[in-house]
Amino acid sequence: MFEKIQHIGYLVGDLDAAVSWYENRFGGKNAGGGDLPAGRVVASGGRNAFVHFGKVEVELIEPVDKSNLSPTSLVMHHVGYVVTDIEVVISDLKSKEFKFLAEAPNVNVLGQKVLYFDPSSTNGVMIHLTELPSQPNTIGLDSGVKVDHIVHAGYLVGDLDNAVAWYVQKFGGVHIGGGASRRGSRNAFVNFGQVQVELIEPTDPAALGLSHEMDHVGYSVLDIQSEIISCKEKGLSFVADVANTNSVSQQVLYFETESTMGSRMHLTQLPK
Repeated sequence: MFEKIQHIGYLVGDLDAAVSWYENRFGGKNAGGGDLPAGRVVASGGRNAFVHFGKVEVELIEPVDKSNLSPTSLVMHHVGYVVTDIEVVISDLKSKEFKFLAEAPNVNVLGQKVLYFDPSSTNGVMIHLTELPSQPNTIGLDSGVKVDHIVHAGYLVGDLDNAVAWYVQKFGGVHIGGGASRRGSRNAFVNFGQVQVELIEPTDPAALGLSHEMDHVGYSVLDIQSEIISCKEKGLSFVADVANTNSVSQQVLYFETESTMGSRMHLTQLPK
């Protein structure tokens, strides 16, 4: 069903500054953007920009109401999943009791068909389906840091076993492993379609209840050592000198959040 993660979306206090940050730190290029209407996706409305680097995309959203946003921060807002035929997938997901924020997809500035889930049916997080156009916008692709794809989005969850079961039941996911987590007490990785999610149960999960909270993004690279050097040359820093190997044999190294506008991100080299 899901072919890949198209992008992670962030709320930003200063759109122009955030675009410049991606250009300077990841070698990205602004692929386009425009105005956003007020509604359930962005309550106050605003404007956005899509930035491409490597083979990935990020959406940056500056809302009209920036009262809770710093001009120098990235706040995770949503995940966009790619599907081949959005109408077929919508029908299938409705049969599994998923709800959406509109009756039909809209077409964004990049020509992508997009439809957001109602977060009441996705554990409180914002997710949307994306069908790519036959001739996608390629501005900036293959520039900058050589990110091959987004390997996963990471979420904090109040009940790890319940969260794993939800992905297995709702998306046909497969629990591939997990264990002790440096971020929380324990984690689990679930694959569904061609994508992955990391679920992290914090040491004090009570505040989350059954809700999920966006925590980080993992960028897959083919040669993590080379990309660590490339990122350092662009002014990014890391929490350690070398990558660690996680419970599913991925080499992982997190960026220092002080160098990534406060947002949690890591490079990942997948096992061969």
